[in-house]
Amino acid sequence: MHDAVVVADRGRTAVAVVTEEFEELARTMAANAGRPGLRILVLPYPLDTRPEDEVRAIARELWPEVIAALGVTG
Repeated sequence: MHDAVVVADRGRTAVAVVTEEFEELARTMAANAGRPGLRILVLPYPLDTRPEDEVRAIARELWPEVIAALGVTG
């Protein structure tokens, strides 16, 4: 969260990526840092116990959301 806030504070588009376990904490941290509207993409939890192919599938599924949140086009 710290890095995403720093990037946003520098006027850049930022997206924080967290797992469900840390979503509430991430939103609280963003709000406490003066960035309540910071974009946060939430991944399922846990990831570390899932098979690699499942984690890769999750990444492929959510990657377009990351790109869209960053405002990347084309």
